Formats: sequence, C-alpha cells, structure tokens
Amino acid sequence: MVALVGGPLSVVLLAALIAAGAFAWQVVQVRDDLEGALDQSKVLVRAAASGDAAGIQRSGADIVARAQRAYDTAQNPLWDFAAQIPAARTNVLAVRAVTDIARTITSQSLPPMMTMMSSSGGDAGGGSGINLRPFLHAGTVIPTVLTSLDEASRIATSIDRTGVLPQISAPVDQLVGLIHQATPVLMTVEAHLPEILRAAGAERPMLYQLMIQTPAEIRATGGGVAQWLVLKVDDGTVDLLSLDTGTDLMYVDLPSRGFDTVNGSLIRLPGETRELYPPELTNWSSNFNMTPHFPTTVELFQATRTWTDKPKFDGAFSIDPIVLAHLLEATGPITLASGETVDAQNAGAKLMSEPYERFGIDNAAMDRYFSEISAAMFSKLTGRQWDIATMWGQIVRSAEEGRIYAWFDDPGLEALAHQYGLDGTLPEDNVDATQLGIYFNDYSIGKLEYHLAYSQHATCDANDRTITVSMDLHNSITDAITSGYTLGLRNIERGIDLRTMMLDVLFFAPPGGEILSTTPEIGDWWDPRFRDRSGSDHSNPAESRTLLLAKGETRTVSYTVKLPPGDLGPLELRHTPGANDTAVTIDANCAPLFRSPEGSDNILLSTIG
Repeated sequence: MVALVGGPLSVVLLAALIAAGAFAWQVVQVRDDLEGALDQSKVLVRAAASGDAAGIQRSGADIVARAQRAYDTAQNPLWDFAAQIPAARTNVLAVRAVTDIARTITSQSLPPMMTMMSSSGGDAGGGSGINLRPFLHAGTVIPTVLTSLDEASRIATSIDRTGVLPQISAPVDQLVGLIHQATPVLMTVEAHLPEILRAAGAERPMLYQLMIQTPAEIRATGGGVAQWLVLKVDDGTVDLLSLDTGTDLMYVDLPSRGFDTVNGSLIRLPGETRELYPPELTNWSSNFNMTPHFPTTVELFQATRTWTDKPKFDGAFSIDPIVLAHLLEATGPITLASGETVDAQNAGAKLMSEPYERFGIDNAAMDRYFSEISAAMFSKLTGRQWDIATMWGQIVRSAEEGRIYAWFDDPGLEALAHQYGLDGTLPEDNVDATQLGIYFNDYSIGKLEYHLAYSQHATCDANDRTITVSMDLHNSITDAITSGYTLGLRNIERGIDLRTMMLDVLFFAPPGGEILSTTPEIGDWWDPRFRDRSGSDHSNPAESRTLLLAKGETRTVSYTVKLPPGDLGPLELRHTPGANDTAVTIDANCAPLFRSPEGSDNILLSTIG
C-alpha cells in the first residue's frame, strides 16, 4: 500500500521540481535577455554617435530580439501557474510587466529609429560631426517613440507593487525615470526640430563663435573672454577654424578704421547706456561683456569681424570653465601631451588659477596651455564617446546656473534661445518676467575673483511696493597666491593691497522701476575713470559703485527698488555667474508683488547666473 501511494506522490513531486527548475531557468533567461538588451543599448548609442550604420543595425536588431524573447518567455504557462501562488504573484506579474515595457519600447521605437540613424552614417566625410539630413524625417519618427513611451509608462503605472522585491522594483523605477527624462526632451526636439536642424547646418553652413569666459577676471556675464573658437557647422559636421585669445583684439585704432568716433567705440550706444559703463567696454575684446546684455557683446564681436574683413557669425555661444568641468562629468577626463590629467574636479582650478602660479607672466606659455586644453576638450566632445543622457543633464545643469548664453542672427533661432532663457537679454518690459540683477566687473586687472564667493537674497515690502536685493561677498585669497598675473595690477598705482579685489558693482532695476538706494551709498574709490555712474541699458535703470574687498573680508552689497505700477511678471533674479556656486533665496513676502509662472505657485521664474 505504501508503495502504491509513494509511487504517484514521487512522480508528482518530481514533476513539481522539474517545473520549478524550468521556471527558475526561464527567470534567469529573462534576466539575461533584459540585461543584455540594456548593454546593447549603450553599444547602439555609441554606434549612432559615430555614424556606424552596420553597428546600428546589429545592435538594434539584437535589442529587439532580446526584448521580444524575454516577453515570449514570460508568457509561458509556467508563469501563469507561478502567478497563482500568493507569495509569488506580484513579483511574477511585475517581471512580466517589465518584459512588456521593454518589448513595447523596442518593437515600436527601434525599427524606425534604426532606419533613420543608420542612414546618417557613412557620408559625413572627414569632419567631426554626423550628417543630420536624415534627421529631417525625425518629425515622423518622434511621435511613434512618444507613443511607445506613453504606453510603457501606462504599463509601469499599472504594476501592483505590493510585496515586490527590490531587485524587481528598482529596475521598474529606473525605467520609469528614464521615460520621464526622455519624454520632455523628445517633445522639445519634436517642437523645434526645424530650428535645431537649421542651427546644425542642415540647410546651409553656419559660422559660430564659441566664447570661453573666465570668472577669475569677472565680467557682468561671467568673465573676461579669455578665448573664443570659430566653428563651421555643415550638415552636423563641426570644424574648428581657429582658436583666438582675448589679447588678439585689443585697443583699436578706431578713427582710421572709420568707426564711431563720436563715442570712440566700435558701435554706437545710446548716451544713457554709454554713461553706465567704462570706456573699455567697447574698445577691448576682453571687456565686451561688461554689460549683462549678451547681444551687445555679440554686436561688438561682430563689429570686429567687419574691422578684420572676416565674415560675420551666424550665431554666438558663451560658456565658462565650470561648464567645461560639468561636461567632463559626461566625457571623462582629458590627458594633455605632458601626461597631465584634466577632469571634472580639477578643471576649474586648472583653467582659472593654477596656470597663473605655474607660468607667472609668461603669456605665451599660458596661451599654449589653455589652447591645448580647449583643443583636447573640443576633440573629446566631437569624438562622441560619451553617454547622451549624462551629457544632456550636464548641459541643463550649466544652463540653469546661467553659464550658457546663445545668440542667433536667425530670428527663429533667437526666439528659441529666448524661450529657454539662454539669450541673456535685458527685457524692455515686465510682461514675461520682472528682472533685477547685481553684476560684477573686475577693475583690478588680475585673476583675483577665482577666490570670490557670494550668495544672493531678495526681500520685499508689498505695501511700499519695494524689493531689496542683497549679495554677501567673501574674498578667500591667501598669501600663498603670488603670481603677478593673479594679483591686482591696477592696485599698484593706487596703493591698494594686491590681494584686494576692486569691483565695479552694477545694480539693475526693471523697466519702469526706480533705484531708491544702494549699499555702498557711494563707491569706495573715485577718480575720473572709476567713478559712480548712473544710466540705463535697454530701458533698465542702473547704478554703478566701485567696491574694494580686502583679503579675508566679507561684505554685503544691496539695493532697494521701487517697482513700477501695474501687473508684474514672475520675479527673475540675475547675477554674474562666478567661479563658485551661488545660493539664491527669495523671501515669501515677495509673493504678492509678482505673478506666478504659468502652472506654478512659485513667484520665482528663474535665477540666472
């Protein structure tokens, strides 16, 4: 009797064990296929970036096959049986959902994307970019991709997370996060694809200037334009035509060149604007950005193109060494001929401080060093061996810190730059935003401001309709800094300690506003060249004060503005982007004065550099 019973039980138990083993093996297969698809997606990105058509097809086909196989495996009847076990149900169904998400995205999105991307390779020539003409068809592909992401997001949202193991829920969260990151980027690209392609030279070659500002010698929009690259972009192929330095365009023999001899500058500025800035704004390229209105900086550089009989730029961009440091987070470090490594952690110091101690006043050696870093960075970026998502994140980070400016001669492209807050303009009304700002210009002729740190704060009196904007400044330089290139050259003739920063502080009110007071009330130094000034720039009233900030000293500068009557757009605070991060805070008592941005309860539109 025991044998009769034991025989069938043994068969049942054996069958159960076999089924369990088969299910476990299928789980491993699903895991391997999904992980393999993820690994191949990175290969696909690299192949697309390098224009490897065969690699795109090979990796894309492998991803689609793996995702489909994982989905088919998870539809096996054994998974239906496992889903009936209460302790395993939610985990089994969650894994099934993950395979469904992977299949949905890959089967719908990858085939048309593979066709589009593979057609972009093979004919880009010997340049540094990719042929963007096939992407003219992206307008029909992106909606398909967005639909697949929306469907994948719906599947992910429907997953019952009760009791789901972290090993399963973590990848789901990662997928959902990637979908949420990718969707707005794709929607932006879809909305502006014609402009993006035009900017990338899909219709005709475009000539661009890329300025590199150095906050170590601070200027209103960042710092003295230490270097600029002249780039030609044709069908997405980027060619570096020249790399110039801030000393290449110095004081100009203006009258003999037929320029504006009334104002003594390359361009004619309104009298109230001319009064606000020192003369060197318009006759020395390193000072062209003493104004916070970036288009004026571009206009001055465009004038030099006429002066030197060169074609004008179709667009201009500006970044600083901190942007380069951020981008190195995505590209990885660069190695110079000497074996020296420049990475995200040391790029700021190597571009704004260390070389001055190392090379002293040897300008030629310094220019060679900076040029080598710039060229190596350009090669690294155009080499395209980096993760797109990481690169995009660092670009967004840099833009949010106000370290990226863009200007285009094309009105449509310029409108796009304005839409995304990259145009660096002083608005002539308060409709879209009510803009106030404090900006700094170096008067010391040195690189002292690498050691300058500051924060910004705004508080309001709604009844008086006033706003006070303050900045706390600290000079952290030490006696260890001895380079004459860093220390204040102008300080010598004025008997000022060489480590004391001499700053031109510009206080800007919005159009229609009135500056009631400033701190300091009068400048710390006065002579005919460095005096307190008043004026306006594009209808924005402004005051200038000279500030001396000694080694180790902390000081507060501030100003109070009577706001204009009527409805005011969201508050937009600007400041000069420095070598260090800037914390910005706004008191809640400002809320009654400013309209909230659309879809937000926050009065703050943005804090720009």
